[in-house]
Amino acid sequence: MNKIFAIALLSSTAALMLAGPASAAEKWMFDVWLPLKHPIKTGFQDVFAADVKRVTSGRVTIEFPASRLAPGSKQWESVEKGITDAATFYTGWHRNRIRLPALAHLPFMVPNAEKASVAIWRTYAKMFRVKGEMKGLKVLAFVTHNGSQIANSKRPISSVGDLKGMKIRSSAGEAKLSLTLMGANPVVTSGAKIFEYISKGVVDGLQDGMHAPLAFKITRYLKYVTNIPGSMGTITFPLVVGMKKWNGISKADQTAIEGISGDKLSAAGGIAFDRFTDRSIALMKKEGVKFQNAPPAMVANMRKLLAPMREAYIKSAATRGIDGNAAIAYYRSQAFN
Repeated sequence: MNKIFAIALLSSTAALMLAGPASAAEKWMFDVWLPLKHPIKTGFQDVFAADVKRVTSGRVTIEFPASRLAPGSKQWESVEKGITDAATFYTGWHRNRIRLPALAHLPFMVPNAEKASVAIWRTYAKMFRVKGEMKGLKVLAFVTHNGSQIANSKRPISSVGDLKGMKIRSSAGEAKLSLTLMGANPVVTSGAKIFEYISKGVVDGLQDGMHAPLAFKITRYLKYVTNIPGSMGTITFPLVVGMKKWNGISKADQTAIEGISGDKLSAAGGIAFDRFTDRSIALMKKEGVKFQNAPPAMVANMRKLLAPMREAYIKSAATRGIDGNAAIAYYRSQAFN
Protein backbone atom coordinates (compact mmCIF):
# COMPACT_ATOMS: atom_id res chain seq x y z
CA MET A 1 0.00 0.00 0.00
CA ASN A 2 2.79 2.38 0.96
CA LYS A 3 4.64 1.45 -2.21
CA ILE A 4 1.55 2.20 -4.33
CA PHE A 5 1.07 5.54 -2.53
CA ALA A 6 4.72 6.50 -3.07
CA ILE A 7 4.54 5.70 -6.76
CA ALA A 8 1.37 7.75 -7.12
CA LEU A 9 2.93 10.66 -5.26
CA LEU A 10 6.04 10.59 -7.44
CA SER A 11 3.94 10.43 -10.58
CA SER A 12 1.79 13.40 -9.61
CA THR A 13 4.85 15.42 -8.58
CA ALA A 14 6.51 14.73 -11.91
CA ALA A 15 3.37 15.79 -13.74
CA LEU A 16 3.27 19.07 -11.83
CA MET A 17 6.93 19.72 -12.63
CA LEU A 18 6.34 19.08 -16.31
CA ALA A 19 3.26 21.32 -16.32
CA GLY A 20 5.11 24.18 -14.60
CA PRO A 21 3.89 26.25 -11.68
CA ALA A 22 0.23 27.21 -11.40
CA SER A 23 -0.19 30.61 -12.98
CA ALA A 24 -0.40 33.29 -10.35
CA ALA A 25 -2.23 36.57 -10.85
CA GLU A 26 -0.12 39.10 -12.71
CA LYS A 27 0.08 42.36 -10.76
CA TRP A 28 0.81 45.64 -12.49
CA MET A 29 1.87 48.66 -10.47
CA PHE A 30 0.25 51.85 -11.80
CA ASP A 31 1.80 55.02 -10.38
CA VAL A 32 -0.43 57.94 -9.34
CA TRP A 33 1.06 61.44 -9.50
CA LEU A 34 -2.13 63.53 -9.63
CA PRO A 35 -4.60 64.22 -6.79
CA LEU A 36 -6.67 61.13 -5.98
CA LYS A 37 -9.91 62.92 -6.94
CA HIS A 38 -8.55 64.15 -10.26
CA PRO A 39 -10.58 62.81 -13.22
CA ILE A 40 -7.51 61.10 -14.69
CA LYS A 41 -7.39 58.98 -11.54
CA THR A 42 -11.11 58.41 -10.99
CA GLY A 43 -12.28 58.22 -14.60
CA PHE A 44 -9.27 56.75 -16.39
CA GLN A 45 -6.90 54.87 -14.10
CA ASP A 46 -9.57 53.49 -11.75
CA VAL A 47 -11.85 52.49 -14.64
CA PHE A 48 -8.95 50.70 -16.33
CA ALA A 49 -8.06 48.86 -13.12
CA ALA A 50 -11.61 47.66 -12.52
CA ASP A 51 -12.14 46.59 -16.13
CA VAL A 52 -8.83 44.75 -16.37
CA LYS A 53 -9.62 42.71 -13.29
CA ARG A 54 -13.11 41.96 -14.59
CA VAL A 55 -12.25 40.87 -18.13
CA THR A 56 -9.25 38.76 -17.06
CA SER A 57 -11.19 37.16 -14.16
CA GLY A 58 -8.50 38.44 -11.82
CA ARG A 59 -5.56 36.97 -13.73
CA VAL A 60 -4.28 40.53 -14.20
CA THR A 61 -4.78 43.10 -11.47
CA ILE A 62 -3.73 46.74 -11.09
CA GLU A 63 -2.20 48.05 -7.89
CA PHE A 64 -1.75 51.70 -6.99
CA PRO A 65 1.10 52.75 -4.68
CA ALA A 66 0.47 54.34 -1.29
CA SER A 67 2.49 57.36 -2.42
CA ARG A 68 3.85 58.68 -5.70
CA LEU A 69 6.76 56.70 -7.13
CA ALA A 70 7.90 59.36 -9.62
CA PRO A 71 6.84 62.85 -10.76
CA GLY A 72 4.56 63.13 -13.76
CA SER A 73 7.40 64.14 -16.07
CA LYS A 74 9.31 60.95 -15.19
CA GLN A 75 6.54 58.40 -15.69
CA TRP A 76 7.90 57.05 -18.99
CA GLU A 77 11.36 56.62 -17.47
CA SER A 78 9.77 54.98 -14.45
CA VAL A 79 8.20 52.34 -16.70
CA GLU A 80 11.47 51.82 -18.58
CA LYS A 81 13.31 51.23 -15.30
CA GLY A 82 10.66 48.87 -13.95
CA ILE A 83 9.72 51.17 -11.06
CA THR A 84 6.12 51.14 -12.27
CA ASP A 85 4.47 48.89 -14.84
CA ALA A 86 1.76 51.18 -16.16
CA ALA A 87 1.61 54.95 -16.44
CA THR A 88 -0.11 57.97 -17.88
CA PHE A 89 1.72 61.21 -18.68
CA TYR A 90 1.52 64.44 -20.64
CA THR A 91 3.05 63.84 -24.06
CA GLY A 92 4.39 67.39 -24.11
CA TRP A 93 6.98 66.44 -21.49
CA HIS A 94 8.58 64.31 -24.21
CA ARG A 95 8.02 66.59 -27.19
CA ASN A 96 11.33 65.66 -28.81
CA ARG A 97 10.23 62.00 -28.85
CA ILE A 98 6.45 62.34 -29.12
CA ARG A 99 5.41 64.92 -31.73
CA LEU A 100 2.36 63.57 -33.50
CA PRO A 101 -0.42 63.69 -30.83
CA ALA A 102 0.29 67.41 -30.43
CA LEU A 103 -2.25 68.19 -33.14
CA ALA A 104 -4.87 68.08 -30.33
CA HIS A 105 -2.86 70.77 -28.53
CA LEU A 106 -3.56 73.24 -31.33
CA PRO A 107 -6.18 75.97 -30.83
CA PHE A 108 -9.84 75.45 -31.83
CA MET A 109 -9.60 71.62 -31.85
CA VAL A 110 -11.67 70.52 -28.85
CA PRO A 111 -15.49 70.27 -28.76
CA ASN A 112 -15.38 68.50 -25.39
CA ALA A 113 -13.14 66.02 -23.57
CA GLU A 114 -15.04 62.88 -24.59
CA LYS A 115 -14.93 63.62 -28.30
CA ALA A 116 -11.36 64.93 -28.25
CA SER A 117 -10.13 61.89 -26.30
CA VAL A 118 -11.72 59.42 -28.72
CA ALA A 119 -10.55 61.46 -31.73
CA ILE A 120 -6.90 61.54 -30.70
CA TRP A 121 -7.00 57.82 -29.84
CA ARG A 122 -8.44 56.99 -33.28
CA THR A 123 -5.92 59.25 -35.01
CA TYR A 124 -3.09 57.58 -33.09
CA ALA A 125 -4.36 54.08 -33.91
CA LYS A 126 -4.95 54.87 -37.59
CA MET A 127 -1.95 57.06 -38.41
CA PHE A 128 0.58 57.49 -35.61
CA ARG A 129 1.12 54.10 -33.96
CA VAL A 130 3.15 52.72 -36.87
CA LYS A 131 5.65 55.56 -36.45
CA GLY A 132 6.83 54.11 -33.12
CA GLU A 133 7.12 57.32 -31.15
CA MET A 134 6.40 55.43 -27.92
CA LYS A 135 8.63 52.45 -28.57
CA GLY A 136 8.79 50.06 -25.63
CA LEU A 137 5.29 50.95 -24.47
CA LYS A 138 1.94 49.37 -25.20
CA VAL A 139 -0.40 52.32 -25.74
CA LEU A 140 -3.96 51.42 -24.81
CA ALA A 141 -5.89 54.71 -24.74
CA PHE A 142 -5.68 58.49 -24.70
CA VAL A 143 -7.45 61.09 -22.60
CA THR A 144 -7.57 64.87 -22.91
CA HIS A 145 -9.26 67.57 -20.87
CA ASN A 146 -12.06 69.56 -22.47
CA GLY A 147 -9.92 72.38 -23.78
CA SER A 148 -8.04 75.28 -22.26
CA GLN A 149 -9.72 78.59 -21.53
CA ILE A 150 -8.34 81.73 -19.90
CA ALA A 151 -9.20 82.35 -16.24
CA ASN A 152 -7.74 85.23 -14.26
CA SER A 153 -8.10 87.45 -11.20
CA LYS A 154 -7.41 90.84 -12.83
CA ARG A 155 -9.86 91.79 -15.57
CA PRO A 156 -12.25 90.47 -18.22
CA ILE A 157 -10.50 89.40 -21.41
CA SER A 158 -12.51 90.74 -24.35
CA SER A 159 -9.70 91.26 -26.85
CA VAL A 160 -6.23 89.91 -27.49
CA GLY A 161 -4.88 93.25 -26.31
CA ASP A 162 -6.31 92.61 -22.84
CA LEU A 163 -3.79 89.79 -22.42
CA LYS A 164 -0.77 92.00 -22.96
CA GLY A 165 1.69 91.66 -20.09
CA MET A 166 -0.52 89.35 -18.03
CA LYS A 167 1.30 86.53 -16.24
CA ILE A 168 -0.61 83.39 -17.17
CA ARG A 169 0.25 79.92 -15.91
CA SER A 170 0.41 77.38 -18.73
CA SER A 171 1.67 73.95 -19.65
CA ALA A 172 4.84 73.68 -21.70
CA GLY A 173 4.75 73.47 -25.47
CA GLU A 174 1.82 74.69 -27.51
CA ALA A 175 0.02 76.32 -24.58
CA LYS A 176 3.04 78.47 -23.83
CA LEU A 177 3.49 79.35 -27.50
CA SER A 178 -0.14 80.42 -27.95
CA LEU A 179 0.08 82.84 -25.03
CA THR A 180 3.36 84.24 -26.31
CA LEU A 181 1.89 84.84 -29.76
CA MET A 182 -0.96 86.80 -28.16
CA GLY A 183 1.31 89.03 -26.10
CA ALA A 184 0.81 87.45 -22.68
CA ASN A 185 3.61 86.42 -20.36
CA PRO A 186 3.32 82.63 -19.94
CA VAL A 187 4.68 81.03 -16.79
CA VAL A 188 5.20 77.29 -17.24
CA THR A 189 4.60 75.07 -14.21
CA SER A 190 3.56 71.50 -13.52
CA GLY A 191 0.02 70.89 -12.28
CA ALA A 192 1.40 70.39 -8.78
CA LYS A 193 2.44 74.07 -8.68
CA ILE A 194 -0.88 75.54 -9.80
CA PHE A 195 -2.26 76.15 -6.32
CA GLU A 196 0.93 77.79 -5.08
CA TYR A 197 1.31 80.09 -8.08
CA ILE A 198 -2.35 81.16 -8.18
CA SER A 199 -2.96 81.48 -4.43
CA LYS A 200 0.22 83.49 -3.83
CA GLY A 201 -0.33 85.79 -6.80
CA VAL A 202 2.80 84.67 -8.62
CA VAL A 203 0.63 84.65 -11.76
CA ASP A 204 -2.51 86.58 -12.69
CA GLY A 205 -4.38 83.57 -14.01
CA LEU A 206 -4.09 80.34 -15.91
CA GLN A 207 -4.75 78.82 -19.29
CA ASP A 208 -6.07 75.33 -18.67
CA GLY A 209 -9.15 73.17 -18.85
CA MET A 210 -11.82 74.49 -16.52
CA HIS A 211 -11.57 71.30 -14.47
CA ALA A 212 -8.39 72.77 -13.00
CA PRO A 213 -9.94 75.33 -10.62
CA LEU A 214 -11.78 72.56 -8.77
CA ALA A 215 -9.03 69.93 -9.14
CA PHE A 216 -6.41 72.26 -7.68
CA LYS A 217 -8.71 74.16 -5.29
CA ILE A 218 -8.20 77.63 -6.76
CA THR A 219 -11.79 78.71 -7.51
CA ARG A 220 -11.76 81.42 -4.81
CA TYR A 221 -8.73 83.11 -6.39
CA LEU A 222 -10.34 83.63 -9.81
CA LYS A 223 -12.74 86.33 -11.03
CA TYR A 224 -13.05 86.08 -14.82
CA VAL A 225 -13.17 83.36 -17.49
CA THR A 226 -13.20 83.90 -21.24
CA ASN A 227 -14.47 80.97 -23.30
CA ILE A 228 -12.87 80.41 -26.70
CA PRO A 229 -14.95 78.30 -29.16
CA GLY A 230 -13.10 75.02 -29.69
CA SER A 231 -10.78 76.13 -26.86
CA MET A 232 -7.15 77.17 -26.97
CA GLY A 233 -6.13 73.53 -27.21
CA THR A 234 -5.87 70.59 -24.88
CA ILE A 235 -3.09 68.30 -23.67
CA THR A 236 -2.87 64.57 -24.33
CA PHE A 237 -2.27 61.73 -21.89
CA PRO A 238 -1.74 58.17 -23.14
CA LEU A 239 -2.30 55.18 -20.87
CA VAL A 240 0.63 52.83 -21.35
CA VAL A 241 1.99 49.51 -20.11
CA GLY A 242 5.62 48.46 -20.39
CA MET A 243 6.08 45.90 -23.17
CA LYS A 244 7.82 43.43 -20.87
CA LYS A 245 4.75 43.33 -18.64
CA TRP A 246 2.41 43.29 -21.61
CA ASN A 247 4.23 40.34 -23.18
CA GLY A 248 4.15 38.54 -19.84
CA ILE A 249 0.40 37.88 -20.02
CA SER A 250 -1.50 35.47 -22.26
CA LYS A 251 -2.75 36.40 -25.71
CA ALA A 252 -6.29 35.86 -24.46
CA ASP A 253 -5.80 38.38 -21.66
CA GLN A 254 -4.14 40.83 -24.04
CA THR A 255 -7.17 40.62 -26.34
CA ALA A 256 -9.54 41.04 -23.40
CA ILE A 257 -7.69 44.13 -22.16
CA GLU A 258 -7.58 45.66 -25.63
CA GLY A 259 -11.36 45.14 -25.76
CA ILE A 260 -11.92 47.47 -22.80
CA SER A 261 -9.30 49.99 -23.92
CA GLY A 262 -9.15 52.15 -27.05
CA ASP A 263 -12.41 53.97 -27.79
CA LYS A 264 -14.11 52.74 -24.62
CA LEU A 265 -11.44 53.78 -22.14
CA SER A 266 -10.68 57.04 -23.96
CA ALA A 267 -14.38 57.95 -23.90
CA ALA A 268 -14.65 57.05 -20.21
CA GLY A 269 -11.71 59.30 -19.34
CA GLY A 270 -13.13 62.13 -21.43
CA ILE A 271 -16.57 61.82 -19.88
CA ALA A 272 -15.00 61.99 -16.42
CA PHE A 273 -13.22 65.20 -17.42
CA ASP A 274 -16.43 66.70 -18.83
CA ARG A 275 -18.45 65.90 -15.71
CA PHE A 276 -15.71 67.16 -13.41
CA THR A 277 -15.48 70.35 -15.48
CA ASP A 278 -19.24 70.90 -15.15
CA ARG A 279 -18.88 70.67 -11.37
CA SER A 280 -15.91 73.04 -11.42
CA ILE A 281 -17.77 75.64 -13.51
CA ALA A 282 -20.84 75.40 -11.28
CA LEU A 283 -18.68 76.04 -8.21
CA MET A 284 -16.92 78.99 -9.86
CA LYS A 285 -20.24 80.58 -10.78
CA LYS A 286 -21.50 80.03 -7.24
CA GLU A 287 -18.42 81.84 -5.95
CA GLY A 288 -19.01 84.79 -8.27
CA VAL A 289 -16.62 84.10 -11.14
CA LYS A 290 -17.89 85.89 -14.26
CA PHE A 291 -17.95 83.93 -17.53
CA GLN A 292 -18.10 85.44 -20.99
CA ASN A 293 -17.74 84.17 -24.55
CA ALA A 294 -14.91 85.64 -26.55
CA PRO A 295 -16.27 88.30 -28.96
CA PRO A 296 -16.10 87.35 -32.67
CA ALA A 297 -13.46 90.02 -33.33
CA MET A 298 -11.22 88.53 -30.65
CA VAL A 299 -11.62 85.02 -32.08
CA ALA A 300 -10.84 86.26 -35.60
CA ASN A 301 -7.70 87.98 -34.34
CA MET A 302 -6.67 84.85 -32.46
CA ARG A 303 -7.04 82.70 -35.58
CA LYS A 304 -4.74 85.06 -37.44
CA LEU A 305 -2.12 85.29 -34.68
CA LEU A 306 -2.12 81.56 -33.91
CA ALA A 307 -2.02 80.32 -37.52
CA PRO A 308 1.76 79.70 -37.35
CA MET A 309 1.11 76.96 -34.78
CA ARG A 310 -0.65 74.81 -37.36
CA GLU A 311 2.15 75.33 -39.86
CA ALA A 312 4.72 74.38 -37.23
CA TYR A 313 2.81 71.19 -36.49
CA ILE A 314 2.63 70.25 -40.16
CA LYS A 315 6.41 70.65 -40.48
CA SER A 316 6.99 68.65 -37.31
CA ALA A 317 4.70 65.84 -38.48
CA ALA A 318 6.54 65.70 -41.80
CA THR A 319 9.74 64.74 -39.96
CA ARG A 320 7.88 61.59 -38.90
CA GLY A 321 6.59 60.87 -42.39
CA ILE A 322 3.07 62.06 -41.60
CA ASP A 323 0.94 64.42 -43.69
CA GLY A 324 -0.02 66.90 -40.98
CA ASN A 325 -2.95 68.33 -42.92
CA ALA A 326 -4.39 64.83 -43.42
CA ALA A 327 -3.91 64.02 -39.73
CA ILE A 328 -5.66 67.22 -38.66
CA ALA A 329 -8.51 66.59 -41.11
CA TYR A 330 -9.00 63.02 -39.86
CA TYR A 331 -8.88 64.10 -36.21
CA ARG A 332 -11.46 66.84 -36.81
CA SER A 333 -13.74 64.40 -38.67
CA GLN A 334 -13.78 62.27 -35.52
CA ALA A 335 -13.98 65.09 -32.96
CA PHE A 336 -16.57 67.31 -34.62
CA ASN A 337 -18.95 64.66 -35.93
